[in-house]
Order: sequence, then structure tokens, then C-alpha cells
Amino acid sequence: MAARLSKLDVPIVTGRIFFPRPDPGDPAPPGSTDLSIPVEGGAVLHARLHPGPDGGPLVLLFHGNGELVADYDEVTPAYRALGAALLVVDYRGYGRSTGQPTPSRIVLDADGVLDFVRSLPAIRGRRPIVVLGRSLGSAPAIHLAATRGADLAGLILESGFARTLPLLRLVGVPIERAGLTEADGFDNEAAMRRVAIPTLILHADEDTIIPIEDAHLNFEACAARDKTLVLIEGAGHNSIMAYGGRKYWGAIGDFVARL
Repeated sequence: MAARLSKLDVPIVTGRIFFPRPDPGDPAPPGSTDLSIPVEGGAVLHARLHPGPDGGPLVLLFHGNGELVADYDEVTPAYRALGAALLVVDYRGYGRSTGQPTPSRIVLDADGVLDFVRSLPAIRGRRPIVVLGRSLGSAPAIHLAATRGADLAGLILESGFARTLPLLRLVGVPIERAGLTEADGFDNEAAMRRVAIPTLILHADEDTIIPIEDAHLNFEACAARDKTLVLIEGAGHNSIMAYGGRKYWGAIGDFVARL
């Protein structure tokens, strides 16, 4: 994985796909806890754990490329209402996390994050873990679902991509000059063929950043018998939650309830 993605670990790519922001400095909401997750090479990732009802699933969320842990504080009551706890993690260089983000690191760091989460006393053996990847976060989420399925109860993809090159072209990466091929990318579609755990795919039908075709490709490739594709009508890439309403939250609620 690291060797394949190393061709993307160059400024001409990282400068186009990562948009780290500093942490706003707000304290965690009452009852929530900020965590520091050590990962390979001495970097430390910031995460925030929002508790849910005892015994309910934990949703481990890898966010989009312009988001932060703090951006999800306002939606935690919705997860709690579904009976789930929520843990959101920042990539290297985002918020309070140290280091610099690269394509290979956001994928490889996911293993360290999952190991850390599984070791938490509040989680260990007490909660099923569902990994959720939004947009760019679909890459680490799919990686975990494909390689660590025994440690997970399910996979949720929100606005996830299947192909790398169309996404890079959209953000202005000169593909030909950089000498990149699809084989150098995240290869989400191929990885989905190794995903056997229950899977929910959510996608906006008017997404102009990651087109709806990617949702269909990931769904068709997914090897899970239990898989569901939910399309949110009239929504775009960044409005899927707002437009989705009951359909969006109902799909997630039904999914986590049956795990």
C-alpha cells in the first residue's frame, strides 16, 4: 500500500487534495473527551470521543479533506439518538494533529487509529465498531474494511470515491505531467472487492465532486452480502446531510441497529 501510494506523496498532489485548518480551540462538548493517538513516526493525531448509550456501536469517522474533528460536534446528538457513540479523528497536520498529511499516511495511520480505539477500556469488547469514511475519508475507511474486517462490524461510505484520477483532475493535479495512473491511486474500487462486512453507501445524486457513478462502482464491487446503496435526491457533495434529513439519518439508524 505505502509503495503504491508513494507516487501521490508529492507536493503537486498533496497541495491540491489536503486543506488542513488549525483547531478552533473550542473545548469538547460536555461529556465528550479529546484523545491523542500516537501513530508511526512520532506523529500524534487528535480525536474526539462522543459517548453513546451503553453497549451501542461506536462509529469511527474519517472526515473529508476540508473538515476537522470540531466540525462534527453539532451532529453528535443525532448519533446518540441512534444509540451510537461517535469518534472523529483528524489527519496529520489537521487541527491539533502533528505532522504533515500525505495520501499514504492517511491510509496507513488508520491501522494505528483502529488499534488505539480497540484498546480503550470504554470500547474494548463492549461495543461493535463501525467505520465511516466521508469523501477523502473513504480511502482509510475502505482500507480498514478490506484488511481488518474481523475487527469491525460494518462500513459506511458517505460521498466516497471509487477512482482516484478523476478526483485528482478535478482539483487541478496535472496527471500526465506527474506521470500518474489509476494504479498509483487509492484503488478504492478494487479494495471494495475484499469488503465482506455489512456496508451502507450514501451518496448525493447531484454530487459534482465525486459523481454518483463512483457510488455505483463501489456498491457493485463490494463483496458483502449485506450491502445497501442510498441515494439522496437533490443534494450535492457538501449538502448530503442537510438535504438527506430523515432518509440520511434513517439509513444510518437502520444500519447500526441491526449490527
